[in-house]
Amino acid sequence: MKQPSGWSWNSLRQNYLTMPALLRSIPVGIVIAAGVLATSWTHTLLSDHQGMVVHTYEAIDTTKDVLIALDDAETGQRGYLVSSDRRYLAPYEKALGRLHTLQADLLKRISDNGSQVARVQTLNGLIDTKLVELSHSITLHDQDSAEAARVQESTYMATATMDRIRDVIGEITVSERNLLETRQAEVEADEFRVRLVAIIIGLASFLTRAGVEMYLSRRQRSR
Repeated sequence: MKQPSGWSWNSLRQNYLTMPALLRSIPVGIVIAAGVLATSWTHTLLSDHQGMVVHTYEAIDTTKDVLIALDDAETGQRGYLVSSDRRYLAPYEKALGRLHTLQADLLKRISDNGSQVARVQTLNGLIDTKLVELSHSITLHDQDSAEAARVQESTYMATATMDRIRDVIGEITVSERNLLETRQAEVEADEFRVRLVAIIIGLASFLTRAGVEMYLSRRQRSR
């Protein structure tokens, strides 16, 4: 069957595959393709750095949660030693469960930073020491007397384990905040880069099209 003349190869070539049409489309197409690649790259960088900012905020929040859980455990234990009311052990026991999860979460969140890993390992050692102290005082209370437990607790307080824990958490937090500043600066640079790429693509597309039109116009006049 004969093709309609409007869709014949000769018709397509004459109408769309002319030299002017190719000169107009190919350079602009190259600019657009390059722009798509550059835009994809800059958006990938932006997304990665935004993810790192969120990751850093989560690490900082986790250190706060660790300290809160320790305070809850210590408060519950002391309430029990003073009152002998086992209801005070409820926040203590609840805090123990939270702490194990929080310790693992914190180590996971800073696992890409060797210095922070060392600090968290030190922190976890101090936390384990503190939990042993709290547990030992409770055992003394139950197996000996409340007075013996309070005396032992005073001895433990002199070792200042909790103060050392706060110091290490402070070091971890300061380091994460420094990382946060760096990563936020990277996000700002990425956002600027995205805007710059968009401007360059638009300008390059305009200049390419204008250059082609000027060339075609001169070529037409020279005939």
